[in-house]
Amino acid sequence: MKINIYKISIFVFVIQALFTVILLNNGYMKSYSFLQPVHAELLELIFGFIIILLNLVAVVVVKSLYMKGLEDEKLKSTEIKYANLIEQNRIYRQHHHDLKNHLTVIHGLLSLEKYTELSEYLDSYIHSINDVLLKVDTGVDEMDILFTSEIQEAKHKNIEVNLVLKTKIKCSKRHVLDLVGILGNLFNNAIEAVQELDLSSRKISIIFYQDPLEYTFQFINPMSATNANSDRLFVKEGFSTKGEDRGQGLAIVSKLVERLDGSINIDTANHQFRIMVEIPKHNLEEG
Repeated sequence: MKINIYKISIFVFVIQALFTVILLNNGYMKSYSFLQPVHAELLELIFGFIIILLNLVAVVVVKSLYMKGLEDEKLKSTEIKYANLIEQNRIYRQHHHDLKNHLTVIHGLLSLEKYTELSEYLDSYIHSINDVLLKVDTGVDEMDILFTSEIQEAKHKNIEVNLVLKTKIKCSKRHVLDLVGILGNLFNNAIEAVQELDLSSRKISIIFYQDPLEYTFQFINPMSATNANSDRLFVKEGFSTKGEDRGQGLAIVSKLVERLDGSINIDTANHQFRIMVEIPKHNLEEG
């Protein structure tokens, strides 16, 4: 039978509160000699002993809750890795399956001595292989997997991604999920914002850099003239320029950044959406 640590913790704290109230009430009534049992001192001693035991149990329960929280965070991190590994495996299997077809085309072009077409075909094929073998190295494994998957998704939608990593990130395991949540939402928002634009405008620039105090994550993408809203509206919960029920991303980012004592700056000048997230290095690195 699986033990529900959350129900146990609620039960322990309720019983502890009940005995504490009884003990305090008994002490209050004692001054008026009202509703006092025959062996009041013994009863107080028993209640006090029970409360001490409940406090000890509460310490064990709190520790169990903490360990449960760590396990949940580890599980979520593992789920992210597993989901992205499945996607990468699917891409590799797809290219492995297509290899025979590509070799057939290459052999046919060679047989027909169409060297110009063969060169163009090989250039195109090598470019697609390079996309699959894309290697992202941010310094955090979970972010590497996330960005590799997001860049693949962007390329499938004919979106050009320019990723500039001027530094490697150091992040404690405690804050990895928050950082993945921040950057994942920003990347998704950028993809959604540009995928409706003309092909020539589908570009996303992502820049990571640091100074002695902070890590800075910057996302830049073009936006249509109709989306020239106040910068403060973009982080308001529910606000969206992308349609109904799609405006939660930046509000989530705002809450996660606030949790890490960071800041968000947004600029929409010249029909370019620029969002800059700054997070103190010590908050990310200390676990």
